[in-house]
Amino acid sequence: MNKKYLMCVIVLMMLTSFNVRAQQSGNEIVMNEIEAIRQELQILQRQVYREQNESYSNPESISDMGVKISEFEEKLRYISGQFDEVNHKIQQLENKIELINKDVDVRIKMIEGKPIEGMNNTNVEPEKFKAPVAVGAPKSLTGDSISKGDDLAPVKTKPIAQIYEEGLEAVKANDYMVAEQRFNEILRKAPEDKLAGNAQYWLGEVFYGQQNYQKAAVAFAKVIEKYKSGSKGADSLLKLGLSMQNLKKNQEACQAFQSMKTEFPKAESKVLERAAAEVKKLGCK
Repeated sequence: MNKKYLMCVIVLMMLTSFNVRAQQSGNEIVMNEIEAIRQELQILQRQVYREQNESYSNPESISDMGVKISEFEEKLRYISGQFDEVNHKIQQLENKIELINKDVDVRIKMIEGKPIEGMNNTNVEPEKFKAPVAVGAPKSLTGDSISKGDDLAPVKTKPIAQIYEEGLEAVKANDYMVAEQRFNEILRKAPEDKLAGNAQYWLGEVFYGQQNYQKAAVAFAKVIEKYKSGSKGADSLLKLGLSMQNLKKNQEACQAFQSMKTEFPKAESKVLERAAAEVKKLGCK
């Protein structure tokens, strides 16, 4: 029985050693496992101590304790393996952090132009930024002191017709955001282009389709003001009247519909007929 008691003491000493290692690694899960085994061993130790005063007539009890101690030893070997694995991973992380710190330190010193330990720092100067090179500028501005750089390739821009087609496709797809961007791009880049009046008209249609009749009325009015002679003049006047009608401004709507015959007498028959029908519908005087 003394041998069994001695084994329990040895196991407790091993647990104490493992407890120190667990504190160093900071592994709380492993510490909990060790504490559980510690408590079980203390219970077993008390049982062995009580049995010192008993007879040896019950060998099965002693055998059971031997089995339990073997199980504890197996758990201790498992925990020991866990400690070794955790310590190995911690060592790897420490090595990586050390390498990163060294790399950052070297880069900072290179930027600041400071000498780097372990390197030949003779004639090492920090890289200087080069002055910008003016390309294609008149010599009267640049002078002879600025060297010429490589000629830059011309920036390619889309033809106005292509931008216009993209806008129309966006209108058909009810993608009003893209359509608005394309038509505004034409009006911004080429307000005098032959397609500019159409772009202004379709911009009004975009707002009209979104039921933003205030913006639609402004867009259609600009067509009449600036692009009246274009192909969308009569259509813009009709849509201006309809926009005013949706805004509950019937007097302005009547003015637009009634002026169709005088402003665009050669407009398509369907446009003239629609204007006349709206005049009758509103009861314009």
